[in-house]
Amino acid sequence: MASPKLELQREHGREEILFSLSGCDGEFYAGGSDGRVHCLNPTGQAAPNRPPLEGHQSYVTGVACSRGHLWSVSYDGLLNRWSIESGRLISSQKAHQKWIRDVQLSPDGMTLATAGDDMKLRLWDSQTGRLIHNLEGHAAQSPQGFSSMLYTCCFSPDGALIASADRIGEILIWEVSSGQLLQRWHASTMYTWDEVQRLRSIGGIRSLCFSPDQSTLAVGGMGHVQNVDGLGGKARVEWFELQSGKQVGTFESEAHKGLIEGLQFTPQGSHLVAAGGSSKGFLILLEPKAEKAALEVESPMYVHQAVFTSDQGDLLVVGHQKATSWKLT
Repeated sequence: MASPKLELQREHGREEILFSLSGCDGEFYAGGSDGRVHCLNPTGQAAPNRPPLEGHQSYVTGVACSRGHLWSVSYDGLLNRWSIESGRLISSQKAHQKWIRDVQLSPDGMTLATAGDDMKLRLWDSQTGRLIHNLEGHAAQSPQGFSSMLYTCCFSPDGALIASADRIGEILIWEVSSGQLLQRWHASTMYTWDEVQRLRSIGGIRSLCFSPDQSTLAVGGMGHVQNVDGLGGKARVEWFELQSGKQVGTFESEAHKGLIEGLQFTPQGSHLVAAGGSSKGFLILLEPKAEKAALEVESPMYVHQAVFTSDQGDLLVVGHQKATSWKLT
């Protein structure tokens, strides 16, 4: 069996940082550091006749789209809903009192989840904007008494569960229908506290991904850091078994350091793509059962998000002042 290859196809320079990415109906939407949502084609080029959507006052850290609608969240605490066809802002509401880090849409498109630094995971009716559940379980402060952050969330493939993860390496598993907290796990290696030199911390869980069969949850971040002033820890993934809650696997890159900002399975479900960076960006193709990398490549920029644009291995990648397209074969 031939070894997989991941090759850069196209590279497009940008003025802004692109933090988030979502696609539907052949178009892709990226949230930027300029407070706007940008429409891209599958190669990463700005889509013609699709002006950026303007409705936020700060970084757009999450986007999700389905059924003709686009949702965006930002450090301004707003949850905005847009018409994709017209580009019109349909609604805007204050969803969190602090920065919003992530927005995710359930597989059936009916439930929206937002994660914010007020340490709340909120579930919304995607059609009406009505708040369904306000989920509180993450600690507001680190063990050392500093403010924590709620970085990310992820629905299970069947939409029955949602996972959320924070700065201190805690993962909570919730039942979507009832809002009940089911499990609490810890990936403590992904959080580094320096009590000697700087009295500060770094790290946290930045990405989550359920396996297609829903047996495990992959957790992405960075290993232990010697100097909390930089992203010098090894790129790290841990796997937890859903039924038992036990950690069943780990991977630390020997080639790349930095945070894993995004995780997603290939269209065939055989490999897990990890994307992120430190001073440089990277893409890592993981074999989950073997807990090893099938390949690791350097990206021309720090990567914030990657999305497959086809079932043939076409990958759109966004990050610091660039959008790139890749081919996985």
